[in-house]
Amino acid sequence: MTRLGSPRSDRNFTVSFSPVRVNRVIKALLGTSKTATRRSWLAAVANLVCHKRLDLAEQLVEVLGVKPAPTKPPATGPQNEGILSGLTIGEIGVCYEALLSRLDRDSRKTSGQFFTPDDAAHFMAEQSLAFPKGTWLDPCCGVGNLAWHLASVSADPAEFIKNRLLLVDQDATALRTAVALIAAEFAAPGDTNAVKALATRATRRDFLSREAPPAHDFVIFNPPYARAPKRTDFETGSCHDLFAYFTERVAKTSRGFIGVTPASYLAAPKFQSLRDVLNRYAKGGDVLVFDNVPDTLFRGYKYGSANTSKTNFVRAAITICSPKASSWRVTPILRWQVADRETMFDQCRKLLVDRRIGPDGEWVKVLAEMTPTWDYLARQTLTVGDLTTTRETRFALDVPLTPRYYISASFQPLNRGSKARLYFENEADRDRAAVVLNSSVAYLWWRGLDGGVTLPKRVLRSTPVPPITGNLEALVGAIRESEANSLVGKMNAGRLNENIKHPLEVVRLLNDAVIPDASRLGLQAVYSNNMFPLK
Repeated sequence: MTRLGSPRSDRNFTVSFSPVRVNRVIKALLGTSKTATRRSWLAAVANLVCHKRLDLAEQLVEVLGVKPAPTKPPATGPQNEGILSGLTIGEIGVCYEALLSRLDRDSRKTSGQFFTPDDAAHFMAEQSLAFPKGTWLDPCCGVGNLAWHLASVSADPAEFIKNRLLLVDQDATALRTAVALIAAEFAAPGDTNAVKALATRATRRDFLSREAPPAHDFVIFNPPYARAPKRTDFETGSCHDLFAYFTERVAKTSRGFIGVTPASYLAAPKFQSLRDVLNRYAKGGDVLVFDNVPDTLFRGYKYGSANTSKTNFVRAAITICSPKASSWRVTPILRWQVADRETMFDQCRKLLVDRRIGPDGEWVKVLAEMTPTWDYLARQTLTVGDLTTTRETRFALDVPLTPRYYISASFQPLNRGSKARLYFENEADRDRAAVVLNSSVAYLWWRGLDGGVTLPKRVLRSTPVPPITGNLEALVGAIRESEANSLVGKMNAGRLNENIKHPLEVVRLLNDAVIPDASRLGLQAVYSNNMFPLK
């Protein structure tokens, strides 16, 4: 019995795919109607699983509701498994996502569905090994990627899928696919009852309906990421987001869960209700936060997207709530190079630190070695917002609001679209703010409280202003001199956006003035585009 896309090692999965291969699948299976296309898909799945499991072929055909698609000679051999032969479960999921986008280009936008790549799904599944034995539910299973990997790490996969796995999805075609692929992979030889049992526990329904979900212990899930109407029956109804509704229901109905969601729930004020739900219904957990540069957790291609960029750039968080947890821990925002992706999965849990709460209820994301600095800054009572005024004055700073690897504050007006112009009552207040905002303080604060695409003004205004050691006039002189030689520009949507990128030695000078023991701390780690391998 061959494994579906079996890895070369425990986690050395194929984490990319060929758009050419996906397009070939689409071309082969796309029919003249939605019904015809879905039937072609199921027939291709039947071809794959029936050739894999001749002992279960009859039951698998019954699940899928179609016979295997005809294939070209020779009649035996792996090539007879058809168009899906050789793909991993994650790649099959990408093919199905792409096919759906061709059927209905608006469906992907409204459903917000992103299939989890194999290595990320396997990493999530591995976390289940720390959970007690119990029944697992995937409430939005799609073609079964997460559930497949969950079964793969089980001590007895055949027993697990027969007795302790529940699948739910609104898409009947995806649900049938999931049952067939998982049963074909893990059912014991000749165990036709395992196929029937898994199919019986696969339910087509809306997990968010008022109907109670199937009885279960634990949940693994990758919910839809999409705007939704307000739900008055959810505490998170004001979030207007499907993933928040899914996470709330999971937290309230399970003993523990493993989920991958947008990382925005940790920071955005609108998700405070979700953070409150997690605080009340989970004793604790671990949150691993992933950046989208240079690499991103979700690999692949946004089929059906009208965006110029087709890469999936969601900043994601994997939240692990084991019933054994007694407190919350959070990683910094993880950055890694593509070549170090496997190392990142091996080491990322080592970066978990005890959760800290920000000034507006944010769950802070900070490096362990930066926690003393963070705690020092959090104790400060003066902020940038305290120094500013709402009226226009001649004392101003321009702060670009689209940071990636640094934050600056410019004395000269910047020609750019996204910026905040801060006004101050006097020169001294402006200069104090300039020293802090051009040091590492502002970037560390933003990464800890947000770290998304933009620098929210609430985060900018809440940036602490610690006491400044040294000569303020000399520090400001160094900033002005650097600013004159450090103007940079970047084209965005046909427009040149100016910014100031100070040399490292200038930033270090400012750090020494506002952060105790700055030279010893090695603050450059805050800016690193690759945290792995860990030192």
